[in-house]
Amino acid sequence: MGASRVYKVGSPYNGVELADIDFEQTADTLYLAHLNHPPTKLVRTGNTSWAFVTVQFAPTIAAPASCSVSAAVINTDSANSGLNYFPESARYCVTAVNDGTGEESRASPSASAYNDLTLKRNYNAMSWGSVTGATRYNVYKASNTQFYGYIGTTTSTSFVDDNIGPAYNQAPPQANTPFASAGNYPSTVTLFQQRSIWGRTSNVPHGIWTSKSALIENMDYSTPLRADDGMSFAIMAGRVNSVNQLTSTTALLALTSDSVFHIDGNGSGGPLNGTSPPVIQRHVGRGSSRLPPLVVDNVVFYVPSIGTSVRSLGYDFAINGLRANDVTIFSPHFFSGHAIVSWCYSQEPRSLIWAVRDDGALLCFTWEQEQNVWGWTLCETAGSVLSVCAITEDGEDRVYLIVERTIAGQTRRFVERMVSHRWDNLSDCCFLDCAVSASFDTPQATFTGLWHLEGETAVSGLADGVPVTGLSVSNGSVTLPPAIGTASNVSFGLPYQVDVETLPLRIMVPGSGSNIGRVQNPGRAVLTLSDCGPVNAGIGSAELFAVKPNPGDAPGALLDGTYLVTMDNKVRDECTVWIRQSAPMPFTLLGVAIDPVISG
Repeated sequence: MGASRVYKVGSPYNGVELADIDFEQTADTLYLAHLNHPPTKLVRTGNTSWAFVTVQFAPTIAAPASCSVSAAVINTDSANSGLNYFPESARYCVTAVNDGTGEESRASPSASAYNDLTLKRNYNAMSWGSVTGATRYNVYKASNTQFYGYIGTTTSTSFVDDNIGPAYNQAPPQANTPFASAGNYPSTVTLFQQRSIWGRTSNVPHGIWTSKSALIENMDYSTPLRADDGMSFAIMAGRVNSVNQLTSTTALLALTSDSVFHIDGNGSGGPLNGTSPPVIQRHVGRGSSRLPPLVVDNVVFYVPSIGTSVRSLGYDFAINGLRANDVTIFSPHFFSGHAIVSWCYSQEPRSLIWAVRDDGALLCFTWEQEQNVWGWTLCETAGSVLSVCAITEDGEDRVYLIVERTIAGQTRRFVERMVSHRWDNLSDCCFLDCAVSASFDTPQATFTGLWHLEGETAVSGLADGVPVTGLSVSNGSVTLPPAIGTASNVSFGLPYQVDVETLPLRIMVPGSGSNIGRVQNPGRAVLTLSDCGPVNAGIGSAELFAVKPNPGDAPGALLDGTYLVTMDNKVRDECTVWIRQSAPMPFTLLGVAIDPVISG
């Protein structure tokens, strides 16, 4: 059987800190934020080349190491014995510019000259060393002021100032490193409008800092400010509003411990602008926990800071603002007394949110916004799920899980991946937990590579599309029973059982009113199935009968279509249908129609 290898790289974080790391990804770089560590990025340069690097928040292009200036005094107005010669001191600095990245370096050390540039032919000549990566250089001048202004640009390493007036609305960038020490490390990060956005430090829990536009590792700014400069601001709303999460949709959202705030440049969706403070508006009065929110289409899902629920956050035309709705209102028993510790969104081929509870249970949330279809499911396994994530592979989102299981008396942790939702042949399916699959050119009866299930005596499998149960793993191998013989395509793992119970039927009976509280039972039910293995159905978990194939179905074929099921004739106070599938085979239930017998 096949095996995979785990690649490891040293991390600056310890185990107890992992759950509190916030992250945002762009291409092969993952930006990480944690309250106890400086901002860090995980950079992938190859399949076996990964590195944790502290983000420096500085231009990638260096400033000129020095500059020099000499005063060329050619005219002292000798006709008037120098009476019109009024020299003044002028200070200069230079920045390097890379037009490919649009980045400008910080200023070089300054140099000064003493001259009267108002007289003809007088000038100050500047020079500096070249900078690697620079395509041109900007020159700045401070004349009778402490502020520098732009006087020109050049592709050479020299410049002549013959009394050019500085443009003080454009100054050289100044260094800005807000996260330089402990207590000032941010704990949340997102990317928005080509900026990296960081929030919440120990010293300023309600603070937010942004990079320069299009330069997510550069927070420098100028005086006066430019539109693309880095920014810093705080959430001020009458209460402690620690910025627990930042997320971006059509606007920047700050999910604080007390409320949800909408942030943009002008209050009408305008971009963030370094020359003016952003508009911060409180939209929802239910704060967020530290669990990172999920963005599904144009809706944000988050866990409130108080209570045990999940809320969706989306725009509502009726109030012209954001509205938060409780999407757990129909399934409160799944959340009462529990918290979600990890979750992910699997977009294709089915729109699903997978959520891990603090007790190791796995919940699945179906979400189809266009059809207004949503609901929660409890997924049980022989162990505890600790963490989940979704990774796009081959056109669909594959869900990875870290699962803690007890195998033959030993507690072990596994990295498991849910199989593809798409399959062409039944023999390629794998509906088992903690399973491995393999394909062989020559059919065989004994299969190795099952050391992770060593000692288990209730292993199930699918051998060339035929289910097999009750297998024992010894010396890392299993042997198919004689009734199965040999097989080429196999999967082996821990079995699980699927149970579906419909909600109690609620109808109004003509002439006699509601069926609630009256004796009743589902006389018959029609199941709509799609490519299913053997299925049982009945009025309850103890009254199940096999769903019989339709007369036109081929022997041994999967159930596909509508199937009439006659129920046990036992009256109850509720009308429900219980459906079960125990074999390690596909199961897709599309619908259930009930023909009830009420007071009969």
